Amino acid sequence: MAHINQQIPREEWASYLSGISRQDATRWVRVESIDAETGDQPLADRLPLVDITLETKGSDSGAVQIIVGRENERITHRILEPDHLYAELDSQTGELECLEIGERGGKTLVFFERPTEAEEISARF
Repeated sequence: MAHINQQIPREEWASYLSGISRQDATRWVRVESIDAETGDQPLADRLPLVDITLETKGSDSGAVQIIVGRENERITHRILEPDHLYAELDSQTGELECLEIGERGGKTLVFFERPTEAEEISARF
């Protein structure tokens, strides 16, 4: 399967991330943190995306916040000083498959997957 890698300009980060939050509520996400010191760290696996945003105000301005999970079981991951944002898209459908958020010394990868029908049904209960 061929992919298209697209760098998102910094001035578009807030609107791009907001668009992902609105569109991908029906998809599972897997979140991994990759750091030179600690190595690969899985943070979340096959959970619904709740929100992904760029903080635009206050002391956390510029930070990216990712929230995944279900009611009463949410995981929040923050990237405090992101320096790049890359989107990996399926070349056939244009669907977002992976979002890379880079920061000094590492990066966070957010993988997007469609749940199976059985998983969708069990997630409702």
